[in-house]
Amino acid sequence: MSNIIDFKPQIHLEAAAQLDAFIAWAKATLPKGVPNQRVHSGIRWDMESWHKSGVVSCSFTAHGAPRYSKAKDKKYMQPPFIDFAKAIVVYYRVFLGKKSVREWLTAAKVLEVALVELSGTRDVTRVSAAICNRACEHFKNDYPRGDTAYNNGKSLEKIVQLMRDKGLLANPFRWSSPLRMKSPATLKEQKKNRDKKLPSREAIIALGELFNNDLTSPLDIITTSACVLLLSQPSRIGELVDVEHDCLVFKEDADGGQRMFLRWYAEKGFGATVKPVVTGMEISVERALKLLEPITDEARNYAAWLEDHPEKYPPHEGVPLKGLDEPLSYDEACAALKLKFGVLTSPRSAFKDGFLDSLEKNKSLSPDAQFLLDDIRAGWDTSNGKRIYLNGKLNHYVFNDSAVITLRKLNILMREKYLPKNFPFTSPAADGKKRVKYRDALFTVRTGSLPDETKKRRDVMARDFGVEIAAKPSRLSGQLGGDRKMQSIFERHGYKGIKVNTHAFRHELNTEMHRAGLSQLLIDAFSGRTSMGSVYNHETVEERTQRVAHYHPKTKHSNAAQRLEKVKTNQPLSLSDVKDLHEGDQDLVIHQTHVGICVHNFASEPCPKMGACLTCGKLGCVKGDDVKLANLKEERADLKRRYEKALDAKSRDIFGASEWVKKVGMDLYKCNALIRTLENPELENGDIVWNVDNGWTLTNNAAAMAGLMDANVIEDKNEQLPSLDELSAMLDDIEV
Repeated sequence: MSNIIDFKPQIHLEAAAQLDAFIAWAKATLPKGVPNQRVHSGIRWDMESWHKSGVVSCSFTAHGAPRYSKAKDKKYMQPPFIDFAKAIVVYYRVFLGKKSVREWLTAAKVLEVALVELSGTRDVTRVSAAICNRACEHFKNDYPRGDTAYNNGKSLEKIVQLMRDKGLLANPFRWSSPLRMKSPATLKEQKKNRDKKLPSREAIIALGELFNNDLTSPLDIITTSACVLLLSQPSRIGELVDVEHDCLVFKEDADGGQRMFLRWYAEKGFGATVKPVVTGMEISVERALKLLEPITDEARNYAAWLEDHPEKYPPHEGVPLKGLDEPLSYDEACAALKLKFGVLTSPRSAFKDGFLDSLEKNKSLSPDAQFLLDDIRAGWDTSNGKRIYLNGKLNHYVFNDSAVITLRKLNILMREKYLPKNFPFTSPAADGKKRVKYRDALFTVRTGSLPDETKKRRDVMARDFGVEIAAKPSRLSGQLGGDRKMQSIFERHGYKGIKVNTHAFRHELNTEMHRAGLSQLLIDAFSGRTSMGSVYNHETVEERTQRVAHYHPKTKHSNAAQRLEKVKTNQPLSLSDVKDLHEGDQDLVIHQTHVGICVHNFASEPCPKMGACLTCGKLGCVKGDDVKLANLKEERADLKRRYEKALDAKSRDIFGASEWVKKVGMDLYKCNALIRTLENPELENGDIVWNVDNGWTLTNNAAAMAGLMDANVIEDKNEQLPSLDELSAMLDDIEV
């Protein structure tokens, strides 16, 4: 029976052929990522990890395998599924140019587990909706906290979509992840989350004190300066690698002043931008940049030399005075590589132990470096050597090594060992990213240039052949949090028990922007996000309640500045913008007149004053509205002319002139009183000056004429105003 092969439907055969073609395409495409630096030269399909070959966090270990286990104990994904996993990584990283493959690879690892559980095979063409659902169950169990399970489910969705588009499924199906983002936490959980993610006041104060002290340690200066940048505008710690030395930009603000911005590259798809510095942090930012210059200038110049002279060996005092292709002794090779040797260690042993052995452990060497290393190893005498005696005593050993070592060969091997894989760039290539070179980066330092005092135990410092970014995440996390091997900056300077997470500064600034009333859209843009970042808002329940009370029509607090801005820009005003509403009141859009605002509800009835605004108590004039004030003054000049004409008519005994003098005089008096009140320096801009009503309306006038109302009742409302004789004396003093 062993020679009987199971029957396969045609659609299964087609899916298998498509899968083979997809994997073949990926194998051919992988090395094509080398020229654009999406992967590094020397990457091979059969590698168990591509992490050091340009695909960050890409190791093909099996799901659940211990991360830091020994090489012999590591468990990896199994064929044929591992080839599919590698193919989708090539598609995502090399073809699409995306930066991080972590979530896709995690989803693929769990998919392998679910596939074996339900189908008993690792044939990826047999993936089904049930298998994907089983994978989601693993996501929920393995990642119970946060939204990691949800994100992995969405990544699995994209993988299934890719498989369907490429014809890799024996039975095509449509599938959506059943996992959802976690609902907002309880009040208790929110408080715990806030305390965990926001920096403590003690940490902020300590960093401020340290920054303003005369620090001498380069690492302390780098740490505090990095914190200044992270506190000057909301950003991620990983974005510091792409900050340029010349990062300051100044723009003119609305008031004609100079506003400070930083050239920045925001991760996670937002891209290059200029971010405004938080007001008040400008001086600190300038000081941080000034402090960093003497620490980083030499390293930037060195990085420029390395980039401009790729064929030359980096000069230093120990380099032998020989040509690039002249043979070197082991003494000269050790001097060129700054390797120490002595009585107990020969130059040959120092060269082998301190240089060749470490290179051999590197599984992601470039083809040129691998060729040279193999050539040296091929000519290496593996015997115990010939003993040479002097005066009857063993003096030294002689070996028959045939390999020729030159400065040209050492230059290739040294750069392979000490320079970052992305050199001359500070970060890996990504889709559409404008990369920064070490020669231009703000935090460029030589490797091995930071002091031993950062360690609790003495470690061997790296040699200074290479360059690195001083403010890399691992170093700053250790400096601000400390660990078993490293003392934090707080510990070294006597601030006991203080720690802070580098991402806490981003949470702090986002929360403060929410407190300041910025919209979520502006906060996201300022923070360099392409999606809503509400998880960064850690306002307390009391703060949010107060915010609602501030804007709710029935509990709204007066905001003179906002009201004045609306009046000046002719924005719609609501009744709640100018007065407190009570139970049952309706918040309506109110009317703006040429001299102020009118709170009359025109939706229910026409104007009861027939446009006589200066006699209406529903007229309010806003202090600081220069246009309306000018209109009032123009109105006052017109009333002054009409009043003088009415007085002239009265002197000639023209019928009705006395009533006209009284009417125009009262309007002129009110208009002048409003102007003087609005020009009173004791009032704040945005305050409202309400007019006094004379009681007369169209309805009341008709009722008085019909004898239904006593006119004296209406006149009683004007008792607070001066008599006609007093009014005449006052109006004579009005200057227009």
